[in-house]
Amino acid sequence: MTVSTETSPELIAGDLAVAIHHGSIRDGEQLPPQSKLSASYGVSNGTVSAALAKLAAAGLIRSHPGRGTFATSRPTMFDPNPVLDVMAAASICRSLAGLTFGPDEPDPPRLDVGGSPDWGTAWEDENTMPPCRLDVGVLAALDRHVLRWMSEAYLTAARRLVARGVTDADRHLIESARAILRDGGRRPEGQPGIALWGGPVPADEDVVLRIWPERGEPRDPNGPPF
Repeated sequence: MTVSTETSPELIAGDLAVAIHHGSIRDGEQLPPQSKLSASYGVSNGTVSAALAKLAAAGLIRSHPGRGTFATSRPTMFDPNPVLDVMAAASICRSLAGLTFGPDEPDPPRLDVGGSPDWGTAWEDENTMPPCRLDVGVLAALDRHVLRWMSEAYLTAARRLVARGVTDADRHLIESARAILRDGGRRPEGQPGIALWGGPVPADEDVVLRIWPERGEPRDPNGPPF
């Protein structure tokens, strides 16, 4: 076997995370053994072990000594998992980018989201969770290129989250994905604008004033963000 010097644990972890999200590796299903993954990617067992450690840290797999490694089951749609939530938002945006809604639609556009990958398959049983119908009227109004960009940005972010872990800087990213899953991205009634209540202005927001202090006062924190 030729060992690749290019394939990283981050790439392998991202690939497996996508497979778990898509249901190619079903909830509770055993992952391929490390030897098979090593051969498939042309890498060492150590590289595969590092990739699996990243998936475990992201809460996507669980190892059982003597039995193997299994995809972690998600019994409900909104069990918090940042990686899978961001991937689910990516899927919704990508699906909408490929659909057309007429101007005279009698009802808000809706998509079936969430649920178990086993729903509607031969593996379905009485415990299989069905999908949820999500009102996506706000997102459906966006240009398809915007939706496609959102999908690709979310997917790239999800791969980064599983590869490097979740940081404080990812809070708004994750919350935006969950807002899409929860209510199609509509602002909840009574929620203030983020320009007014978005928290402290980042230290580097007015960095230009460090170079040209004569250009004026720092930006009004209650005004538009840019």
